Amino acid sequence: MTPADDEIRQLEILPEIDLALIDALQVNPRAPWTTVAAVLDIDAATAARRWRRLHEERLAWWVVRPSAARLTPYLDATLVLLRCPPGTAAEAAERAAAPEWAHTVDLLAGTADLGVVVLGSGLAEVDARVDDLAARCGGEVVERRVVADVYAEDAGWRLGICSPSQRQALLPRTDQPAPAPPRADLVDELLAALGDDARLSGQELATRVGGSEPTVRRGLDRALRSGAIQLGCDLASPAAGLGRGALLEVEVDDPVRAGRALAAAGPVHRCVQTVGAGNLTLGVRLTSLAHLPAIEAELAALAPGWRVRGRLTVLRPVKRQGQVLDSVGRRALDG
Repeated sequence: MTPADDEIRQLEILPEIDLALIDALQVNPRAPWTTVAAVLDIDAATAARRWRRLHEERLAWWVVRPSAARLTPYLDATLVLLRCPPGTAAEAAERAAAPEWAHTVDLLAGTADLGVVVLGSGLAEVDARVDDLAARCGGEVVERRVVADVYAEDAGWRLGICSPSQRQALLPRTDQPAPAPPRADLVDELLAALGDDARLSGQELATRVGGSEPTVRRGLDRALRSGAIQLGCDLASPAAGLGRGALLEVEVDDPVRAGRALAAAGPVHRCVQTVGAGNLTLGVRLTSLAHLPAIEAELAALAPGWRVRGRLTVLRPVKRQGQVLDSVGRRALDG
């Protein structure tokens, strides 16, 4: 954390054009600037310049990851809730975020102080890492919720500013069904090559991966359309007026059907089926915690049998989908 982080207590809400630009890039991170500009009724140079400023100021950034939904045959995930000694939670959260296998870290208020999504190759490895996490944080594990399925992950969340017609214009046009994913080693090579830049050109990708540009382009197209690779555009939530968050554990009659319906709801940025007192865990973003009852009522209408088993307030996201955040929600400085 830098001194500048401590001096900034609240981010200003971004202008509407910047929020619309981020939303357009959430719809399709690789849409040409000319397409983005036409949809937003600005020129391409303006779109590129505004994005460059947002990225340089760490208010928005690319998410380049294998889809969590595609990882389940190979990896397991568990949401771990920990209680820390008084006055130590913030420092413990920073330590919790250090390992690569700590996918997401939230500083919480309620029955737990930290919520950490731990990844591993099999539940035995996850279990060992949870023990490591508790020792690292000096905290007590109060609950472990094994993730059974993923319906919404942060990389797929959108601000929802663009209209349906604008979204359609941003998406690549294809009448072909989703293809099978490319071979696993190519997916890994593409992920490594893209790094944190979802807009890397086909020529640059071919140079990094090795191979002809048409072959690499086809491989990337298959990886994206099959869902093997997920591209997204994340942002500092307070800059969109969404500086409040909550973690809900709910029980529903049909977690598969309800999970899919809830994943499409605007406030929901994370929705996973979990094994615990409830069968779904949701992350919601909102402008004020006073709106939580109304949002819960809207979500309950989508999920027959809705019963809330637990609520936790998200005081601050410390790490989101592998990206460490600073004290005001921006992408943290490297190193």
